[in-house]
Amino acid sequence: MAKLSALLPKSLVARIYALYSAALLFFVGGGLALFYQYQFSLQLETAQQSATMLIEVTAQTITDSAVIGDYDTIRRTLDKSVLRSQFASATFIDIGGGRLRSENLTPPETPAPAWLRQRITEHLYEVNRVISAGGRDYGVLRLEFDVAVIAGDLWALFRSALLLTALGLSGGLLMIWFPLKRWLGPLVRVRQFEDGSTTADQATHADALSELPLEFRPMFDVLHQTAARLRQELASREKALVSLRQVLAELQALPETPGTPSDDDIEGMTAAIGRLVAEREAGRLALEQARDAAEAANRAKSDFLANMSHEIRTPMNGILGMTELALQTPLDDEQREYLQIVSSSADALLTIINDILDFSKIEAGKLLVESIPFDLGNLLDETLPAITVKAREKGLSLKWGIDADVPPHIAGDPVRVRQVLLNLLSNAVKFTARGEVELRVERQNGAPGAPDLLRFAVRDTGIGITPEAQLHIFDAFSQADTSITRKFGGTGLGLSISHHLVKLMGGEIRLQSTPGHGSTFSFTLPCRPTEAPPRPARRAPRTAPATAEGLPVLLVEDNRINQRLAGKLLGDRGYQVTLADNGQRALDAFARSRFGIVLMDMQMPEMDGLEATRRIRAHEAAAGLPRTPIVAMTANAMQGDRERCLEAGMDDYLSKPINADELYRQMERWTQPRP
Repeated sequence: MAKLSALLPKSLVARIYALYSAALLFFVGGGLALFYQYQFSLQLETAQQSATMLIEVTAQTITDSAVIGDYDTIRRTLDKSVLRSQFASATFIDIGGGRLRSENLTPPETPAPAWLRQRITEHLYEVNRVISAGGRDYGVLRLEFDVAVIAGDLWALFRSALLLTALGLSGGLLMIWFPLKRWLGPLVRVRQFEDGSTTADQATHADALSELPLEFRPMFDVLHQTAARLRQELASREKALVSLRQVLAELQALPETPGTPSDDDIEGMTAAIGRLVAEREAGRLALEQARDAAEAANRAKSDFLANMSHEIRTPMNGILGMTELALQTPLDDEQREYLQIVSSSADALLTIINDILDFSKIEAGKLLVESIPFDLGNLLDETLPAITVKAREKGLSLKWGIDADVPPHIAGDPVRVRQVLLNLLSNAVKFTARGEVELRVERQNGAPGAPDLLRFAVRDTGIGITPEAQLHIFDAFSQADTSITRKFGGTGLGLSISHHLVKLMGGEIRLQSTPGHGSTFSFTLPCRPTEAPPRPARRAPRTAPATAEGLPVLLVEDNRINQRLAGKLLGDRGYQVTLADNGQRALDAFARSRFGIVLMDMQMPEMDGLEATRRIRAHEAAAGLPRTPIVAMTANAMQGDRERCLEAGMDDYLSKPINADELYRQMERWTQPRP
């Protein structure tokens, strides 16, 4: 490509002329080649047709003469056949081998080149005709083409066409050269646009534009305007330098010196600007270091919360599990009361832990909501019983209702809707000493072009909230005053979490309250009616549990209390439990025996549960073994822990503290035969 560019003329006129010449030569040459090919084929076809006609006419005369043996007539006929024709010779060969031959001695008018004669020779052949009469053969008539004559005629025609083509091409090139020079010559006058400040220069510019082709006029007009703007820009630059010097003098980076800046003055301003840029860069680096430190602190906080979640949930699993097992043993009333207090306190502590984890997820922007079909009535049926028990203990009346126009099935996140309702209803019961708590669900019209809204309102007749406290009621760790915390307890996170959850679900939460008369917390969600979700399979009641009939289970757990708790729960159902206190021992046990299911902790010494799961899956793949269900049973309950378990090859996830019903449900789900 570079070599081709080097061959191109430097002038625009020459380049256009060269392009035109090449295009004209290409098309004229192509036309000439087509003309030659056509005339060549036509000449051959004409020669063949002439030979066919001549041999038929001559054969009739020769046949009559051959029958009577008149060879003189045959010779005269042959002489006439080749006279001033395209044939070099005509020959009669009788049946006895005798020959009569006549030749055309007339030279061609135009000698043809050898290559043309060779090509015609390749396409023409002798023409033979058998002379016969009455079923008897008398000889053969043979005509040979005169290649020199045929080629000469064709060459004369082609030479004339070539001459005319050369004349036409030369004339065309001459005709285009002078208009190109005339039309594109003004392009060299672009240098006249360098200075167009005077009236005379403006007139010259207008005259030059009028001589240019229309396609070039906008470009040169733009060039002229650009030159004018550059002159104005240079003038503005001088003014800007003066203003910049004044600014730098005000910043005490330069001494104040009036007048137009000199070259030395510009160097001083450049140095001053460099110092200012260095100072700003140092400030930027300091900000980046502060940002990095804040991000590191945030990561440290997340790691701390994850570790604390694991360390707190592990003993909580033992407390709740062992308390539940103890409550199932024979106890007197006092012992049962004490254990129920322990269980209630542990549940309260677990609620606080979950609130703190939810708040940390919200702060980090990692809390996600889903949108699935669910039955609103069933959701309230599952939510209200726990609140009803608390309301009855305080002698309160709990009312609830759903308006008739509310669809029975909607799309949303049922877990988060239930969490918000539990927060609002629990607060209503907590802060109401007497009277009632009411939950009402109604449908409202949405904004134009937007879906309708569902409004959930929780009203109570409790202590109410002052206007000052209402301003911060949805802030984290905020309550009406410190006396509220001392009297009623709580972390102050419930309403803040509810506020963020409602916002994530596309709604809004509001408060109306009068001190001493109660409060109404309400929130709205988009009303998206759906079809009824598929009904889940009914689970067997816990009063008649199904037994596992000795199904082997590998329990991988390093905490002894959790080992004992899980072993007891599984043993009561008839499972045959094999214990491994770290990932390496789990691999050894898995290599020795086959198990119906593996319950895997995540954090363990020597080898964690994720690595152990990966190696188990690799062992199954290498040995061609069927896939063994592996369920995570871990105190890691932070955002992403479930995904990490599934990515490592586990089939399901169960967070601690262990709920016996949930554990049994997972066991039944993964150990039942599947199609």
